[in-house]
Amino acid sequence: MFLNLHIETERLVIRPYALTDLDELYAVVSEPNFYQFIPEDVPSRDDVQRVIEWSIRCNQKNTPTQIYKLNLAILDKESQTLIGYCGLGPDDVKETEIEVYYGISEAYRGQGITSEATKALMNYAFYEIGLPKIIAVVHPENVASLRIVDKLGMNYEYTYNNLNPTLKDFEGLLHYSIEAKAFQ
Repeated sequence: MFLNLHIETERLVIRPYALTDLDELYAVVSEPNFYQFIPEDVPSRDDVQRVIEWSIRCNQKNTPTQIYKLNLAILDKESQTLIGYCGLGPDDVKETEIEVYYGISEAYRGQGITSEATKALMNYAFYEIGLPKIIAVVHPENVASLRIVDKLGMNYEYTYNNLNPTLKDFEGLLHYSIEAKAFQ
């Protein structure tokens, strides 16, 4: 279910990371402003390699009732070029909830590709894995992500406030969710 995951849409192929993705994934995540709304530091090439290796190990132990992290490559179907990522994993603030996340190369933004990939992943999460609910955490100034969560039918629930100091990077972010029964 996780090791051989393969999702196709009209324009995309979504699959688990492979060691051969290193250069293409690093090229995407090292683009200027890629991490503008992501509360993490820009990774080095070695960091990206470690993330890919860790993601492969997570997929070996993921189960429908325990998702450690499900990091997936988004490929342009026609060229088979890695253009971004999406995935599922425990929310950093409330680890009992599963968050959907995504990032796409600047050259592919504004074309509905991230929405297409995320919708396909959420469909898989709800109807293949059997998740009852998925959340998204969005920076309030990230207009593109706000449009995506709206297109997906996700509802705003609350803003992260008064967090533990170790979670200060998430302060002020918006929490959205959708249940499987409401997803279309």
